[in-house]
Amino acid sequence: MGANANSGQAWADSKIEMWKENSGIKSTKGFLYPYNLMTSWESPAPGAINIFLDNSMKFGTQMRESYETNEDELRMMGRIMFESVGEASPELESVTFATEDGNNSGTFTRARTGADPEDRKAWASEKYTQWLSAMNDTYKSLCGAEITELEIYRTCLPADPHAYVEKVESPALGELVVTLADGPWIDGEYDMPASIFVSGNMMLKINERAATGEKVEKLTVLARNGDDTDTALRKDWEM
Repeated sequence: MGANANSGQAWADSKIEMWKENSGIKSTKGFLYPYNLMTSWESPAPGAINIFLDNSMKFGTQMRESYETNEDELRMMGRIMFESVGEASPELESVTFATEDGNNSGTFTRARTGADPEDRKAWASEKYTQWLSAMNDTYKSLCGAEITELEIYRTCLPADPHAYVEKVESPALGELVVTLADGPWIDGEYDMPASIFVSGNMMLKINERAATGEKVEKLTVLARNGDDTDTALRKDWEM
C-alpha cells in the first residue's frame, strides 16, 4: 500500500509552507512569539500535524483568561494555524502544539463525524458535534469538566441560552435551524434576545472548523416557541 498523500513529512512541510506564505514570511523565525519557537513538525496520521516548540516557551505571555491553562493556550495556537490554512486544506483534521519535553500539549480539531453532506440529518448532527467541541475548547477549563454533553455545560452555566439547544436541523445544504428549549435563561442576565445571542456565535464556532464547502451559510435560531427568532448569515459575520 502506498503512502498516504495527507500524511508524512512532505505533507507536514507543505502545511507549514502554506502557513508561512499566507503570513508573508520566509522562515518560522519570522512568526511572532511564541510561534517563532517552533523547532520541528511531523504528521503521525493522515490529516494530523504535530508541531513542537522549544522548552523555553513561557506560558501566559499571550492574553488569556485567568482560568485558562497551558493546554488552552496551545490549542489556541492550533486554531490560529487553522484560520490560516484550514479552509484551503480540507484534508487537515487536527493541529497539535506541544513543547519538546512533552509536558504540555493542546490540540485543535475539526471534530468531523464523517457525515455525508447530502444527508441533511447526518450533516446537522455533525455541525452540532463541531459546535459542542468548540464550546468545550472555550469552557472546559472554566467549568472544570470535559463538555461531552450539553447537560455538562448547562450545569456550569445554567442561565446561558446556549445551554438549551434542543434541536438542530438542516433544511438545505449550508443551512441550520436551531431550536432552544425554555429555561432559566428567560428574563435572565443577558441583555439581548436569546436568538440573537446564539445565532451568530454558534455559526462562527462551527465555521472555525470548516473547510471550503463545509461552512454554515445561514443559521436560524427559534426560541420561546418561535416568538424569539433570528437568522445569521455567514456573509454578514465574516470579513
